[in-house]
Amino acid sequence: MCAQDRPPSATSAVTASLIASAVVYCASSALSNQVFGILDNTADELADLIGVDEVSPAAARLVLALRPVYEPVKAASLSCTDGVFPEFNEVNDLNDCLLLPSRLVWRGSGPGPQPPFVIRQTMSMSTIWKQSTGSAIWGGGLVLSRQMEALGHDFWAGKRVLELGTGTGLGALTAAKLGALDVLATDRDQQVLQLADVNARGNLGERNAVRTKLFEWGGDAAQELGSSRWDVVIGADLTYNRDAWPVLFETVRSVGAPTLLSASERRPNELAELRRYLDDQALPYRVVDSPFTTGYASSNVKLFWITPRRAQS
Repeated sequence: MCAQDRPPSATSAVTASLIASAVVYCASSALSNQVFGILDNTADELADLIGVDEVSPAAARLVLALRPVYEPVKAASLSCTDGVFPEFNEVNDLNDCLLLPSRLVWRGSGPGPQPPFVIRQTMSMSTIWKQSTGSAIWGGGLVLSRQMEALGHDFWAGKRVLELGTGTGLGALTAAKLGALDVLATDRDQQVLQLADVNARGNLGERNAVRTKLFEWGGDAAQELGSSRWDVVIGADLTYNRDAWPVLFETVRSVGAPTLLSASERRPNELAELRRYLDDQALPYRVVDSPFTTGYASSNVKLFWITPRRAQS
C-alpha cells in the first residue's frame, strides 16, 4: 500500500484531493501497482489503496476524473511494459494494465533504439469475465513478444508465421516487424480479430504482412491452414484452460511446424502438468526461461519450444 493504515477516525480528515494525489502517486510507482480496478474504481478500492475504512463517493469521482493522467503514466510504468504488475493475487496476472485503452510494448531488436508498439485494448471491468480474454495483453503475451525480439531479425526474416489465439495481435505484428514474409493471425473471436487488424495497421501501416483468419482449434487444421507452408507457429497464454489442451496440441501436431508457446502458471503445478501432458502425447519440447528478470513475467511464465514430427524431419 502507498499509505500506512489509518484509524477510522482519520477518514473524515482525508480530503478528496489528497486521495486523488495518492492514487496518481501509486500509479506512477513501479513498486506499488497492486490495486486492480482503479480505472473503474469504487470507493472501496480507494479505501483499500490508502489504508482507511471508507472514502466518500466524491473522492472516487475525483480520482476517476484523473483518468487522462493515470492512463499514460500507468501504460509507461514497468508494471505494464515489463509485466512486473505485482499480481492482484498470488497466481493471476489481473491488474490495471488490462484495463488501459492502449499499452506500450518496448522493442529491443534492431540497430539503435526502437519505437514501442502501441497496442489497443478493449477490456473493461464490466466485461472482463464476459469478453474474450484476447482483448488485452496478459503476461504471457509480453514474454512471447520479448523472446521473439531476442531471437532477432535474422531468425524471423523471410519466415511464414502462424499465430494461434492472436488476441490483440502482438505476436503477429512482432513477427512482421522482425521481417517475417507472411503472418497469419488466427482466433476464434471475430471481434478480437478486428482488434488485431487495427493494431497491425496502426503499428505497421495499411500494407503489411499480417493477415487475419477466423479459426477454431481442432478439426483438419492441416487442410484449413496448410500443413507445409508454415515455418513457425507462435501463441501466448493458450494453455490456461486444461480442457482445451487436446484440441490445441492436435492443431500443433497437424500443422507440424516448430511451435513457440508462452505459458503462465496460474494454478499450482500447472506447468508441471503441461510438461507431463506433452510427454504423454509424445510431443518433443524444451522449456526456455522468460527473458524478463523481475515480477510476474519472470517468475510465472515459461516458453515451450515444441517440435512435432514434421518439424524434426
